[in-house]
Amino acid sequence: MAPTGNATAAIPASEETPSANNGTPSTKTSPLNEEFEKLVYETLSKWHIQGVSIAVVDGDETWAEGYGIAALPDVPVRPSTLFYTGSTTKSFTAAAASLLVDDDEKYPNIKWTTPLNQIIRDDFVLSDEYATSHVTLEDALSNRSGLPGHELTLGRPGSVRDVVRSLRHFKMNKDVRTTWQYCNALFITVAHVIEVVTGEWLGDFLRKHIWDPLDMKSTFFSLEDAQKYVASSENDANLAIPYGWDEESSQAKEIPYCDAVLSGAGAVISNVLDYAKYIRSMMRQSGPLSKAGYAAMLTPRSFCPQMLPQLKKQMLYTLGWMSSTYHGEFVMLHPGGLEGMTATMVYFPERDWGALVFCNADGPGRETLAWYLIDEMLTVPQSQRINLYNVTQKRLAQRREYNSTAQQRLYPSIPSPARPLSLPLTNYTGTYTHPAHPDLIISVTSDDDPQLNVLLTGSFPTRMKLKHVTAEFFLAEIFLFRFHQESDAVVKAEFQINAEGRVTRFGAAIDFADMPDTLIWFERTN
Repeated sequence: MAPTGNATAAIPASEETPSANNGTPSTKTSPLNEEFEKLVYETLSKWHIQGVSIAVVDGDETWAEGYGIAALPDVPVRPSTLFYTGSTTKSFTAAAASLLVDDDEKYPNIKWTTPLNQIIRDDFVLSDEYATSHVTLEDALSNRSGLPGHELTLGRPGSVRDVVRSLRHFKMNKDVRTTWQYCNALFITVAHVIEVVTGEWLGDFLRKHIWDPLDMKSTFFSLEDAQKYVASSENDANLAIPYGWDEESSQAKEIPYCDAVLSGAGAVISNVLDYAKYIRSMMRQSGPLSKAGYAAMLTPRSFCPQMLPQLKKQMLYTLGWMSSTYHGEFVMLHPGGLEGMTATMVYFPERDWGALVFCNADGPGRETLAWYLIDEMLTVPQSQRINLYNVTQKRLAQRREYNSTAQQRLYPSIPSPARPLSLPLTNYTGTYTHPAHPDLIISVTSDDDPQLNVLLTGSFPTRMKLKHVTAEFFLAEIFLFRFHQESDAVVKAEFQINAEGRVTRFGAAIDFADMPDTLIWFERTN
């Protein structure tokens, strides 16, 4: 992908925060130089990314640039370009909760250790009675509730409260405070807690108490508000369009803006300039949170798996943030992603240095740019730097190999010959429902070798291809993103037939990350 003549920006220290050098001119130079620009366009091409916006915070200085395309065919990315920032939202939800914890006068009953069901008793009910009464505010914000991700529940039509009330239908697989398991639904639950306690929409609360005090005028909690801002003639902002890469056509395809109920888990839309102000406030603990609030945000609550190959030391989860060490340096970070939009925020508080990378594509490509900047800042030897593209390709090959052995692993003892289906394929089609998931629609393909296909309706149209194994037992190839040609996972699936010979239920191990052996059952409605 060639350079597009994008608008760029370097933000003087005086426009960001009061100078810390008593007016002495800075001798620092922007890391977003010509050499880095060359790397950016190589990265965009290699990873099929349309555009990226980057900011680096170094002491009082902020440098920001836009590269590539925000909207095809020719709308450029600028530092002011708005992106969905996905799960980086979680840090704002935790920050908002800290303001309630601090305010003993208004909210004396809100502490980090307060069980959620003492605040929203009728709404917060889990399938386990002990967990219902013991999961606290900090448990929810540190992913240690015992509740697995159940990621495919996201996208079901409804309200924030509906998401919270659906938790009673989620299977639990761990005891409280024993295991880190990423759970978007619990951050949505904390958003509901904040709204119930304050009587304000979380977007308004964040605007009043965090974004306005930090002069984050380009940060929003709804697509409508972001679009209104972009339409205003008072700014040069634009709104990036999400794209997916279609391997069949070798083209970028536009993805609709996300309309799922994400709230405190992933609803923020912003730009790197505003986020630079936020991570500077985190590094310097300069408000709008209290000292106790910042301390709480930094305190580890749970161990999490090594999600980045760069980080060899143990990763920890605090409250909406991750922490670790990199080449002996303490680092705070959090990634974010929705289909067609990804974001990374990372900072080194002891260096007073941070980086933001937002782009309109899936995958970890943006991390290549973030960690190049980090390695340059820390002068990491070339021999010790990670080639993330090669690591990712190796992992994809390993997943491909693992998925290819699914039938031997999941059904090691099927009869030979396999038992045929009990009924014609069309008897398995129809709509299947679950009280917490979007509906499933099962249909038959119209090609020469008809197969059963499954579509998970809602905001994230996950697909499954069913491959018959024996009797009513199948393999389900799961495609999490709409343009993926290779399956993200292969899991067990099964139909149940009643005494009258009618198909009544369909089950699949769709929570494969946390519960690979547990089938989630959907009831047939037609």
